[in-house]
Amino acid sequence: MNNNFNHHSGKKSKTCKRRGVTDIISTMLLMGLTVTGATTLTYFVNDSFVSGNLATAASTNTATKSVQLLGYDTRDASTLLQLSNLDNKLDQKLCGDSCTVGFSDKLPLNGGSEFIMIKIKNNGINSIFLENIQLNNISYTWDSQVSGTALNTVQNLSSGGSYPHDGTFSILSDNIQSTNNEIQSGQTVDLLIKLGSNSPDILLNKGIRVFLNLGDMYPAEFLIESGNAR
Repeated sequence: MNNNFNHHSGKKSKTCKRRGVTDIISTMLLMGLTVTGATTLTYFVNDSFVSGNLATAASTNTATKSVQLLGYDTRDASTLLQLSNLDNKLDQKLCGDSCTVGFSDKLPLNGGSEFIMIKIKNNGINSIFLENIQLNNISYTWDSQVSGTALNTVQNLSSGGSYPHDGTFSILSDNIQSTNNEIQSGQTVDLLIKLGSNSPDILLNKGIRVFLNLGDMYPAEFLIESGNAR
């Protein structure tokens, strides 16, 4: 009887050891899958931020779904999204408050603040009304003073030019600045934003969080990169 008991005890001991090893292997495999999943998720989230599709990654509201970011241009360049004569200065930054003292509404070439261009499309079935744009929590309003006029960035505003005033934006379609802040269903427009005296300078290669306030509870959100074009 003792021999049988010892025999059965040995079997139980071996079975317990096998189960213990199996549990350890299962735990290690589960940890490996968790780490792999987290790494993959981090990759896709980071990739969405780089590509400018923060709205897709972080929000599911109706406004975000209806507005598509088609492109942007935040370079130190004279041409932004094929729009010439904007003449952002080659100063390694998007100049805001540091270059508006005494030159509020002038062109960048003449010491005024610089421009940012964003191209969007309204994919919704209804018109949207762009109440304001926020760049890194700084608000820019629609400039009614230049509504319905052809864009003119050859001259300063005081000399007959026509472009958004300091700290405002205009909505462009075929180089004509819209008569209102409406963007119709299916319409593609360019948003021309002029940094202002309340806009801190933006260094190049930095993220710019963009909020398009359309009158809904939640704005459309995007992340773009300064000093870049996409």
